[in-house]
Amino acid sequence: MLLSGSRAVKKRSRAPSSAGLSGRVVVVSPHLDDAVMSLGSAVAQAVQTGAKVEILTVFSDVPSSKAPAGPWDSQCGFTTEGEAATARRQEDRSACSILGAEPRWLDFGDECYERRGNDDDIHSAVTSAVRGADAVLIPGFPLTHADHASLSELLLRKGINCPRIGLYAEQPYMFVQDKTPVGPAPPSPLKPVIGTTPPWTRLRTHRGCWRTKYAAVRSYRSQLRHLGLGSIGLHRMLWREATQGGEAMVWLP
Repeated sequence: MLLSGSRAVKKRSRAPSSAGLSGRVVVVSPHLDDAVMSLGSAVAQAVQTGAKVEILTVFSDVPSSKAPAGPWDSQCGFTTEGEAATARRQEDRSACSILGAEPRWLDFGDECYERRGNDDDIHSAVTSAVRGADAVLIPGFPLTHADHASLSELLLRKGINCPRIGLYAEQPYMFVQDKTPVGPAPPSPLKPVIGTTPPWTRLRTHRGCWRTKYAAVRSYRSQLRHLGLGSIGLHRMLWREATQGGEAMVWLP
């Protein structure tokens, strides 16, 4: 049994990982690009087999904001939070359209801006958005970005009312750090909340889905060069992902 806040989630029988990407699936993305870079191929294949996939970005910032751009957005050429949010939401819309997923955005600020809500506000907004989903996927490893770690810890600690909850390995952090989630040990930021987890699973997809992911990731043009994912870097990331067996995730018991 997994204890999540005051709510206990009863242990469920687990089908193969790919079988969980059916029905209504919500992929929780901390920022505008994380879900597509991490699970774009699996999302494309799930959509092709009939799933309804939504990509819910939590820290989407606010297009109307006149706040000066934070360090990252300044590096990417933006002058205000609103300018960055407007451009990046359009990039996300294009990427999701290529995958066949529906983008949804919450107006919380990322770590560089005003948050516009506390933990309770964030948890309430996310749980409302995923209500009725058959499966919810959240970032699980390596959680080196503070926004990613705090969001996943919050959602698992306070609970998500969903039949199936999974963790996904994050790109491009996996590629940059050359880490591979294998074995039964969960990432340490979540261990106090979830205890132990089953081994990670690689999601094998058709070659066409990798091409679809490549096209979708290229939609994030304002970000790629600064992430080290120019044409060669992106090819290398996807090649390494494929040679390791596919994108990685794990269903919680």
